[in-house]
Amino acid sequence: MLDKAKMSANDLAHFIDEVDMLRKLDHPNIVEHFETYDDKHYVYLVMELCTGGELFDKNRFIKNNKTYTEREAAEVILKCLQALQHCHALGITHRDIKPENIMYGKDGEIRIVDFGLARDCISHMFSYAGTPYFMAPEVISGDYTHKCDIWSLACVLYMLVAGKLPFPGERREEVFYKIRKADFVCDKSFSAELVSLLSQMFTIDPEKRPTALECQTHCWFKS
Repeated sequence: MLDKAKMSANDLAHFIDEVDMLRKLDHPNIVEHFETYDDKHYVYLVMELCTGGELFDKNRFIKNNKTYTEREAAEVILKCLQALQHCHALGITHRDIKPENIMYGKDGEIRIVDFGLARDCISHMFSYAGTPYFMAPEVISGDYTHKCDIWSLACVLYMLVAGKLPFPGERREEVFYKIRKADFVCDKSFSAELVSLLSQMFTIDPEKRPTALECQTHCWFKS
């Protein structure tokens, strides 16, 4: 429920763009949009209720210093890749893939949520958007495509199995320096297949980085 009195013309236009994108999306792993309506004072956005909470809300995981097994992580990431493939095929880039924007629906299935920063754009994008720890190097540089979502999802994958960020740092400059160099360290417990997938998804050059569809064919998911 959004208060019209607190929304500028740009805010309203941005909201309308978000709703238009949500109307295009129809995938079991993307949060469902039911309807949008307004009255004199408010605009109402009616969305699916994700009663399962956020990705790391489950008690057995990060909060208790326990991580996902590679099999559990693969189930999550594969569904996210399928959802991103759907988005990218429609020309939509999420631009803010992170654990907080991956939730569980009442059916226990993964949902990608929050398309507030998403863009409906088949060409290059230049505006600074996203969450610093999960930004792709080309987003930091200010010239990027939908491949930025693949990098961000790789950050989520790393967190699922390692229980920590791939590019940690106390200052933004330190984090961005590591991101630009893809300076991440794989845990000794990671399988060779997982290391291979992460290395591909963390490819600095977005032209050489695999698409969502190509990631799904990686041997890690088969193993």
